[in-house]
Amino acid sequence: MRESRIGAAIAARWGWLVLVCIGVSYLLVFTQRTGPGVISDQLQAEFHISAAVLGSITSVQYLLYMLLQIPIGLYGDKSGPERMLVIGVLCDGIGTLVFSSAHSFDWLLVGRAIIGLGDSLIWVNIVLILAKWFAKGRFAAVLAVVNTAGNLGALVTSIPLAAWIAAAGWHIPFTVIGILLVVAGIVDFVVLVGSGPARAAAVENAGSVRVERMPIGKMLADVVRDRLSWATFCCHFGAMGTYLSMVSMWIIPYFMGVYRLPRADAAWFTLTAFIGALVASPVMGWLSDRLHDRRRPYLTTQTLGTLAWLAVVLWRGEPPLVVSGIVMFIVGFGCGSSLLTFAVIRDHVPNERAGVTSGFANTGGFLSAVLLPVLFGAIIDAAGGTTGATHQVARHAYGVAFILPTAFSLVGVMGSVLLPQRRQSVAVRHG
Repeated sequence: MRESRIGAAIAARWGWLVLVCIGVSYLLVFTQRTGPGVISDQLQAEFHISAAVLGSITSVQYLLYMLLQIPIGLYGDKSGPERMLVIGVLCDGIGTLVFSSAHSFDWLLVGRAIIGLGDSLIWVNIVLILAKWFAKGRFAAVLAVVNTAGNLGALVTSIPLAAWIAAAGWHIPFTVIGILLVVAGIVDFVVLVGSGPARAAAVENAGSVRVERMPIGKMLADVVRDRLSWATFCCHFGAMGTYLSMVSMWIIPYFMGVYRLPRADAAWFTLTAFIGALVASPVMGWLSDRLHDRRRPYLTTQTLGTLAWLAVVLWRGEPPLVVSGIVMFIVGFGCGSSLLTFAVIRDHVPNERAGVTSGFANTGGFLSAVLLPVLFGAIIDAAGGTTGATHQVARHAYGVAFILPTAFSLVGVMGSVLLPQRRQSVAVRHG
């Protein structure tokens, strides 16, 4: 009992430090998920590639992320997630440095692949680390803080990054971000993995909960047979993956090509989406905790996101700019609500398979992010809407292509319908 009180005292004193380190790291990591969208047209011109090939830059990053989510979830359940998070942040930094120094398209892909490897180690392990520190009643709110930090990183890649690139080109800004990521990885190692008080508290907290181990095959079979696993998979496919793939590659080219806006003005619309995500994280975390219900809030935001993408299709690719701004805010708000995917898992999944279920759900989001950029680019190519196309052709091409994110978002609506209606407690064995 006395040891438990000591662990609680350490956690109360040092929990904020862990949260700050994780939040700053996630902010920097997120810049590499949305940053390439600011320079899509420059990459296409500099490396002489088509729209479909351009989409592969994002897809190769998210493909590695997707393929590794379940293994990472399994390993995170069976070992300490702190080291894995540190490795992930360092890989993101190294990959960004490779990307920023690339002089051929092959090296661009190598850089994005390393970033994808690092990304795969980030979110699931953040969820597992925070689960050691914060109780279920505060978990969604804590996830919202980290999610908000990520969305602040996305904000950096809108107007500020666009202005920086206009002044210095794209290589220098990405180099600086890569260096900052490496520094963040080193700081995370000192705080989370070193022998300091935060590490001692993590060990104490982990020791207070005894997690039953089960064979990997049985664990995977339980996850695949579980309706909740597929529901959260579909939710993340629709809410997070669709938004992330579009903002990280196609939104700025869309506004530059259809509305003939300069880059800095087009970046305002990604900023609008990022603000929506930034607002949604704390609001939806607080609301779902207060309602003791994840399903109704999630279903509402998923449905609104689908209708927002559909509005672009119904306006044949060119809604009024005010409507387009509203669309981007709603889509961003829906993505910010995707933290509810992991709050649902925290509420309903036993500890011994929380990591692998989180990985499975995250796979859904990044499957969407793998498929959508390339398919969207292929439709743009087929309809002749690439760089230099006339206004009418570009508008038609994008109007057709936006059917894809609409359909992908509808999968998220279906997933949210399948979620449990009320939050419940998961039995935990205490040592």
